[in-house]
Amino acid sequence: MTAFYETVYLGGGISCLAAARAARGDSILLERAERVGGLCKSDQVDGFTFDRTGHLLHLRNPRTQKLVRRLLAGNLGQIERSAWIYSQSVYTRYPFQSHFYGLPTDVVAECLSGLIRARQKPKKKAKNFADWVLAQFGPGVARHFMFPYNRKLWTVSPRTLTTEWLGRFVPRPDLDQVLRGALSDQRDDVGYNAKFSYPLRGGIESLVRALAAGVKKIECGVEVSGIDLKARKLTLSSGDRLGFGRLVSCAPLPALMRMIRPLPERLREATRRLRWTSVYNLNLGLRNVESTRHWVYVPEDRFACYRFGYASNFSPAMAPKGQANLYVEVAHRRGGRPLDRPGIQARVIDDLLAMGVLRSRKDVICRQEFDLPYAYAIYDRHRREAVARLQRFLRSRDIFSIGRYGSWEYSAMEDALLQGLDTAAG
Repeated sequence: MTAFYETVYLGGGISCLAAARAARGDSILLERAERVGGLCKSDQVDGFTFDRTGHLLHLRNPRTQKLVRRLLAGNLGQIERSAWIYSQSVYTRYPFQSHFYGLPTDVVAECLSGLIRARQKPKKKAKNFADWVLAQFGPGVARHFMFPYNRKLWTVSPRTLTTEWLGRFVPRPDLDQVLRGALSDQRDDVGYNAKFSYPLRGGIESLVRALAAGVKKIECGVEVSGIDLKARKLTLSSGDRLGFGRLVSCAPLPALMRMIRPLPERLREATRRLRWTSVYNLNLGLRNVESTRHWVYVPEDRFACYRFGYASNFSPAMAPKGQANLYVEVAHRRGGRPLDRPGIQARVIDDLLAMGVLRSRKDVICRQEFDLPYAYAIYDRHRREAVARLQRFLRSRDIFSIGRYGSWEYSAMEDALLQGLDTAAG
């Protein structure tokens, strides 16, 4: 006999967990990994707590603020960011476009004069991200930060990217802020991430565990291999079948579409148009490393990573006393080829030594690595239409693809929580 649930939640990411907590009727959450959380997992290694890259809470909505504060009562810290850029062999404050102080004089002059001239020109609708950057900030900022950094992060040319993803993610400071940041070391609160929250203990997975505690039924180690929409049944890797009335998924949208059989050709074509960037994450437990920074952007091509951060500065509990917890992120697209993890790891260590983050290889006490196959949905000219077509098809069949990867978008943890709450309410 095939079991039946009114709602099946596919995937244990925070959007599905938030939705499943408020589920009405008979429901079950299925997770193929050994525990829920998606990328929001924290592992204990030799006294360090390692997240799977940096996961910070930027809570602006009253609903998410109330939910997270209730779930993490007594275990939530409020932090003012210390974010930096490492380029030209110096550290400057984030965002780059309003903090030129400390850079070589010729770079400051190039960036400042280019930005001022750009502000004086009438604005036209940008055809792509590269045009938008030049119109907003001028060629100096584009050359020294915006173009190289975004090429490293997205793994495509800035001219390939649309402007749909910008929103709150790329600050646009006014000219007064730019001038002050060129003349002195000005700390400011420009950008959506000027303040953030993070658990005091347990890493980001402490939020996942609190969310999961309110879900009625969770089964881990269960992989869905097929979705029969006509019969309204899921086929599990074990061979069992599970009936459903409504399906809520936070699996990556391309992965979800590949489970559906049969899938019309027009939808297979839309799925093939979705592109993404993967991220290699190296976590390091360190000795003899002192820094008060939270994270650092690395735009220059001479270094492999696009960003590194000190998780032990989010919370001292992330590392043993007197030691540091560092995460490093390297974006890549392999096209099916295996990832050269030893080669990337060796280069990352070399780069950290070259930047002075490490004094010696002996500073590394322990390490942990992950390859995150879906990290950033690439906003090219095909994405918007393809996602809209797939989402219309899914919703017409009572399938709701939510969260950062289900929605196939560039968004924050708060957005995933909100989508889960809205799905439960709807």
